[in-house]
Amino acid sequence: MEHSKNARQQLLEAALARLPDAAVPAIIRLWAQLAPELISIIGEGGFKPLYARSIRLAGKQHVWLLPCAAKPAVGERFTELAACLQAQDALDVQQAGLDLFSIFLDVLASLIGEELTTHLLHSAWSNKISATSAKDLPK
Repeated sequence: MEHSKNARQQLLEAALARLPDAAVPAIIRLWAQLAPELISIIGEGGFKPLYARSIRLAGKQHVWLLPCAAKPAVGERFTELAACLQAQDALDVQQAGLDLFSIFLDVLASLIGEELTTHLLHSAWSNKISATSAKDLPK
């Protein structure tokens, strides 16, 4: 199980590292790619509370994230998150993005398992990490 968590973390870090100068659009794009993959399994009604809970938990370290926990309209799912991130400096954005995804994926893995979580990440983010050499990706 620890191997799968490490694989998840490596996938996340590789995906976030792809566009370090444009952290906010990269984070929003990763969420936009992950959401449909997950919604196809747990539905919109499962995704929304998991996402909001993750923001509340990440908000313990990044209090400026807490307003983002409001339930947005389906078509504007990550607008609030983008606005919260835009108001921060690059280092805070990168750390908060990493923390938020890590919390979300930890909670998700506890619900659906490590293997399925890692599979979803591969499915959602494969085009974002394709520039990473195959030997650097977890199996």
